[in-house]
Amino acid sequence: MRYSYLFATLIIITAVILAVTSVWDDSAIVDEIPHIGSGYSYVKKQDMRLNPEHPPLAKDMAGLPLLFLNIDQTIFNSRQWLSNINDQWNFGRMVIYNSGVDADLITRLAKLPMLLFFILSAILIFHWGRKLYGKQAGIFALILFAFSPTILAHSRFVTTDMPALFGVLFATYFFLRYLKTPTKNNAFIASATFGIALLTKFSTFLLIPYLGALALLWGFIHGEGFKKRLQNSLVHGLRSVLIFVIGFVIIVWPVYGFHVQNYPPSRQYSDTKNILSSFGKRYLAEPVVWASDKPIIRAAAHYGLGLLMVVQRSAGGNTTYFLGEVSRFGWRHYFPIVYFIKEPLPWWGLFILVLLFSALRTRRISIGIARTGEWIKNHFTETAMLLWLAIYWGSSIYSTLNIGVRHLIPTYPFIILLVSGKLSSTLIWLKESYTKHYRPALVIISLLFAWYVIESIRVFPYYLTYFNQMAGGPSGGHRYVVDSNLDWGQDLKRFSRWVKENNIEKIEFDYFGWADPESYMEGRRIWLTSTTYKDARDFIMRNRSNGWLAVSITFLQGSIGPEDKPEPINYLWLKSYEPVIIIGNSIFVYRITAI
Repeated sequence: MRYSYLFATLIIITAVILAVTSVWDDSAIVDEIPHIGSGYSYVKKQDMRLNPEHPPLAKDMAGLPLLFLNIDQTIFNSRQWLSNINDQWNFGRMVIYNSGVDADLITRLAKLPMLLFFILSAILIFHWGRKLYGKQAGIFALILFAFSPTILAHSRFVTTDMPALFGVLFATYFFLRYLKTPTKNNAFIASATFGIALLTKFSTFLLIPYLGALALLWGFIHGEGFKKRLQNSLVHGLRSVLIFVIGFVIIVWPVYGFHVQNYPPSRQYSDTKNILSSFGKRYLAEPVVWASDKPIIRAAAHYGLGLLMVVQRSAGGNTTYFLGEVSRFGWRHYFPIVYFIKEPLPWWGLFILVLLFSALRTRRISIGIARTGEWIKNHFTETAMLLWLAIYWGSSIYSTLNIGVRHLIPTYPFIILLVSGKLSSTLIWLKESYTKHYRPALVIISLLFAWYVIESIRVFPYYLTYFNQMAGGPSGGHRYVVDSNLDWGQDLKRFSRWVKENNIEKIEFDYFGWADPESYMEGRRIWLTSTTYKDARDFIMRNRSNGWLAVSITFLQGSIGPEDKPEPINYLWLKSYEPVIIIGNSIFVYRITAI
């Protein structure tokens, strides 16, 4: 037992080292600009006028280390803070690049606390895997989690994706513990972890129907007779509602109360009214607007504002590139395909083995014990995990917000635990019942795990840009998807260093990101947009950079444009040229001096 804990500790330490060192040369990604600036304003001013569309927990943690820096407080005298409505992007750039403190120091300090969500999640995954299936399964699950390129990529960012994973994992674990042992202490912990989960990301609001359904199901399967089952189910359902209410009252409400403490009620009201002015369902918007300046309840209203903003944005979609098309309406097959090409092939090898082992063992189970109700009762934790996968995958597939595999991250722990448990139990079964098959199966599984870890190390430090071999690896992923799957503005520093090393005095650059190019490029960058030039001939005749230009791949792939776009986008002419170099898989650099 001692050795398994030591091994688990080494795995987590190794993963943290990979995460920290791989992000050290990254520039701030798109979403970090408003999150870091907002987080600093929250902990400094107790005023959440910025970035209300995301709960505050992750941003608070990012902002806390910045309190120890000598940030110029005149940023709070700017129009971005005083008068503009939710001017989170410009205020964030001001905090990071124009506050008198080194921008790299600010972003690195803000990123470090995010690793706590990764570490706590890794610990619970190891613990839960051991508890459910044994120490071997715990190690399996920890390796799959800690060395997942997607998990490693997002463990280091000041965003809400890894915090959401943490929130869902912890809330589910402690809610299940409460159902199985319904003590007052367990009920309180379930309420607290549920409340904390709501503070990570608004998508965790799905925990309400999910955990509520688990409570109803638990009550139903533990009753005698149909009438008794219904009554028991109702009792457990009402208790779950009480847990949700308590969690919101003791965690969410006070935290939001802190964050609106110095937010003038009149300003909160006017901001809320303005932001929700275009919200379609007025019966939802009006109560939030009405409550936004009322003492005590305005804290809850601010949570409601953020929730409605997310609903509004999800309904509106997001224009993005996928498999040669550009659309803002999304694709039903987006997430299945992106998940497939963003996960290492050895993961899919392990997944197929689990399916084969499950089919083999199911054939040998006596039909008399194959009743669904009995299986659910005996495997309630697995049922809970499968239910979350169904709910979250279903909502993701029908979402029009198709901008990255990161939106699936809250599902990762459960599928990893299920696969790890089945692998471990199958090895035990083979060892006990089919000894001659045990060693070959163990060798195959060991090789797949070794391949999985090697894949993670090989892609260092470009974890965000990882794609498996079916997509052509990290260099081929742009043919399928872009945006936060590949290009999130993370390579600006690497690009600017390359420009300086190659003595390029001027380069025209269209950058997909909110980091400040000028702070790294020292006057070498000339602003470029997709409509600056009509074609290659126009560029050759009018360019101001001796033929040099660079375009982020998100903008380059967006050149095909949505079908309903009235004006053509003009990067199509670049498709016939080969880039001189590709920086970090995301910035394509060209030198064009002749047709």
